[in-house]
Amino acid sequence: MSLLMSGGPVLVAILLVSLYAVYLFFERFFKLSKERLDSDVLMGRVNAAVRERDLELALAACEQHGGPVARVLRAALLRLPYGRSAVEAAFQEASLQEEQNLTRGLRPLAAIAQIAPMLGLLGTVTGMILAFSEIAKQGTGNPSVLADGIGQALVTTAAGLIVAIPTVIGQNYLASRVDTILMEIDRRREELMGNVVQAVAARKEETARADPAAAERESASVSRAPSQA
Repeated sequence: MSLLMSGGPVLVAILLVSLYAVYLFFERFFKLSKERLDSDVLMGRVNAAVRERDLELALAACEQHGGPVARVLRAALLRLPYGRSAVEAAFQEASLQEEQNLTRGLRPLAAIAQIAPMLGLLGTVTGMILAFSEIAKQGTGNPSVLADGIGQALVTTAAGLIVAIPTVIGQNYLASRVDTILMEIDRRREELMGNVVQAVAARKEETARADPAAAERESASVSRAPSQA
């Protein structure tokens, strides 16, 4: 305890920063642990509903499943009646929102990992200043006059590294979990968009079979569009 007390006010700052880092890590850890990543069952239900053109069933599947993937899919499905461009815009907006929610707290952790060694270096400098000031006052005959300054220098340096190293490890661990979730969102987004395109193509084919005249008129209008332009 006396060794810790010799660290001075800089050590107090390092301890406060370490407590904040511990709080951030465990708060983010428990938050990310609750997010569901097993989206295979969800995508099976959503894809089946899209093929059947049952939007309500797809939205209900997202509501029941929960998690970041389900939230992004639900935001995109709500725009499905407005066309593909609206769906893609909803995907982008919802993905950015999820990324902001998932990465909250990671930047402060990275800042603490950088600040802690600097605080330790500050304690080292102030400790050496204290030691040399005692030498200037009392001379070099009594080595005990250097104890306070050197003790502060060593304790704060060690404390800064002790805080920074686990913080870097924790921040990288949480960042890897966030990256896994975001990659899963991107993968499911591409899967859903592919199924939407297939469903639209299948619907056009069914319309052509049911009403060939309408299909011919649509083809004619498409062929005339470039010449009119």
